[in-house]
Formats: sequence, structure tokens, C-alpha cells
Amino acid sequence: MKKSSPDDDDYVRPIYRTSYGEIGIVVVAAFCTLAFALMMILPSPFAKYEKAKAKQAQEARQKALAAPIPGGEVSVGIGSPARK
Repeated sequence: MKKSSPDDDDYVRPIYRTSYGEIGIVVVAAFCTLAFALMMILPSPFAKYEKAKAKQAQEARQKALAAPIPGGEVSVGIGSPARK
């Protein structure tokens, strides 16, 4: 009977009879699962950006509303109805 060498395609490690390719598949699957779990748990950077952008727009709006109107008084009148 011929003893298999490490260069053979069907060489299997003596520990648990698993090859390096099988261990690699398990490691890649574990990393994919971890990445997916982190994507579900951690907040999105785009959501943080949109929230900061909305807050800045709200602050700018409040600042514009609090600023005095240039030109002094503002009068509002009721115009005549449009003719049909």
C-alpha cells in the first residue's frame, strides 16, 4: 500500500480527517456570518449622515426664521379674486 504524500490532491490531514480547503470554507462562512450580523446590529453610516444633514437644515431654518426681516415692516393684504 502506498503512503500518501502532502502533494496528493486527496491528501487529508490526520487530525479530524479534514483538509485545508474544508477548514477554509468554514472560516469564510464564519466571516460572512459575522459581517452580516454586524451590518444588522450597527447603525448605517449613511443614516448618520442623513440625520446630521437634517439637523443642520433644521438649525439653518430656525436661524432664518429668527433673523429680522430686512426693510422694516411687512404688510399683508387680501387681493381681489382672479377673473375667470
